[in-house]
Amino acid sequence: MAQGFDAIIIGTGQAGPALAARLAGAGMKLAVIERARFGGTCVNTGCIPTKTLIASAYAAQLARRAAEYGVTIGGPVAVDMKRVKARKDEISGRSSNGVEQWMRGLESATVYQGHARFESAHGVRVNGDLLEAGQIFVTSAAAPWSRPCPGWIRYRTSPTRA
Repeated sequence: MAQGFDAIIIGTGQAGPALAARLAGAGMKLAVIERARFGGTCVNTGCIPTKTLIASAYAAQLARRAAEYGVTIGGPVAVDMKRVKARKDEISGRSSNGVEQWMRGLESATVYQGHARFESAHGVRVNGDLLEAGQIFVTSAAAPWSRPCPGWIRYRTSPTRA
């Protein structure tokens, strides 16, 4: 039996959580679907981890130039990559957990973890459950599509000449 929602949001990257909060605030009943880790690419493998690693590299470079600032360090500067990675994982993990708690805390939202597959223009199947809604938002921009969804028009990549 299908479960009915006002809207379904697929993906919890940059756009998904803000959209979910806005729609929930408007009183809509939502299904939020996340296939893997909450927060999407930016939180888990992109922006946040990259900036964390860059900050560690910057700190090491600044320490190597400490003498230029009149600071003496008692030996060569070394980088402990296990600690750098642990710091990166901790920061990304905290952000991912924050997004997950935010989504699970929305009163009118039901969170599903699993791979969403379109069944129709208004239906999505996840973990064996059929979810239906008048509006479906796909906010998973970083992952490529393997095939078009039912009802979507496929356009040619280049125009044909008559």
